[in-house]
Amino acid sequence: MDFKLQDIEAITNNFVEDQKVGSGGYGDVYRATHKGEEIAVKKLHQLQGLDDKQFHAEYRNLREVRHQNVVRLIGYCYQTQKKYMEHNGELVFATIMERVLCFEYMHGRSLDKHIQGNLY
Repeated sequence: MDFKLQDIEAITNNFVEDQKVGSGGYGDVYRATHKGEEIAVKKLHQLQGLDDKQFHAEYRNLREVRHQNVVRLIGYCYQTQKKYMEHNGELVFATIMERVLCFEYMHGRSLDKHIQGNLY
């Protein structure tokens, strides 16, 4: 499913901290509800110099996976916009890329804690 950024912002209350359930090297994960179903929304960080190969590869791989031990990909959002912003004290016209992956929400502790054997 192709999500619009404004819809994702609405279900995450504009990515409010209260809905954040995790954070990693590439993005933050938020808990949201879409059409009555709890989902996990992974918003990738704006990393300078990072191309989109990883995003496209992750999306292509995850949309094909159907396994009981892998969370199901619900959809994605890939949106670019141009806007003025300050950079090194100057006003520049920048391209902002918003990349989001939406997954089924898994209750319980995080995967990294499970792998490390932590109980909480």
